[in-house]
Amino acid sequence: MPPRQTLFTLGLSTHRIEALPFAQAEMAHHQAIVLEEPPFPSLTSMLTGALPIETYVQEQGSEFPEYSHRQALLLQEMYQAGKAIFQIEPFLERLLQIHERFANNQTPAEIMALPELCPVYEVEREATRALLNFYTHSLKSPFIQVVEAVKNFARADAARFRYRDALRAQALAALAGQYDSIYVEAGYIHLGLPGALRRHLKGRGKVHSVFLLAPIVRPQLGSPRVLGPGDRLTLFYQFSCQSNLPKENLLAAQSLINIKLMYRDEILTPASATPHTDDEVQAYLLVKRLSFQACERLYPLIRFANREQALTQVRNYLRSQDRHNYGT
Repeated sequence: MPPRQTLFTLGLSTHRIEALPFAQAEMAHHQAIVLEEPPFPSLTSMLTGALPIETYVQEQGSEFPEYSHRQALLLQEMYQAGKAIFQIEPFLERLLQIHERFANNQTPAEIMALPELCPVYEVEREATRALLNFYTHSLKSPFIQVVEAVKNFARADAARFRYRDALRAQALAALAGQYDSIYVEAGYIHLGLPGALRRHLKGRGKVHSVFLLAPIVRPQLGSPRVLGPGDRLTLFYQFSCQSNLPKENLLAAQSLINIKLMYRDEILTPASATPHTDDEVQAYLLVKRLSFQACERLYPLIRFANREQALTQVRNYLRSQDRHNYGT
């Protein structure tokens, strides 16, 4: 008898409340569910109802607590329906181990001596260093230096994503043959995961990628997901073998404007069913019209502005450009 073939469905999306109904529809058709998080000891207690969801979310320290609460309700439903549920994210699991070792007064040299933790420590250290450098430049440096800092962080972030996807793909492949179908939760920018998983499966399964919010995004943009300029720059460094300085500079410059136009916190009283996606589409449509020079002109005006002020500045600038172009 030929070995059992497993279908891995990668549900690529943001960790936002609006994505949960789409994730639920996919989960319902699979035997097992893999969450994009390291193993948490209280998971089974929460799934069985022995541990209150509120306690579980508090113990996790979730960045998006309302999302985590509603996802937990969904996972309880799936568990009761007989789905197997796993938490598999080796990079984050090892990163937690590193933090625990630092808390126990271990030194970087001691961590670097551990083959399993050393690569995680190195890529995380470089990404954190680049991010802190960006924050420093973003406060006071000239625009071109801030752009360079964005590019340096995107390169380090791309290396981190590459290694993170490779580790997770290896761990996911170990489930091949145990189930007919597995739904895998994944962030929308983990576009290296499908290929990495196929390589590790070596014919023992199939990989199918689904952009969960495609039904909302595709009618507006003609593509299945919204990729802001910062994400596009990171993916460029992750997959491209050749440099393209004008493109890199433009994406970095646009990302500085884009980030000022976005909601950062959970929207709990939405005006639509998909408020964050609507927000991302709006920012994308505005920022893609900006040249490098336009970003350079706008950045000092919005560097310390709030979201609404930044939106007003960008819209006013584009209106003035339109009037100039049409001679009105």
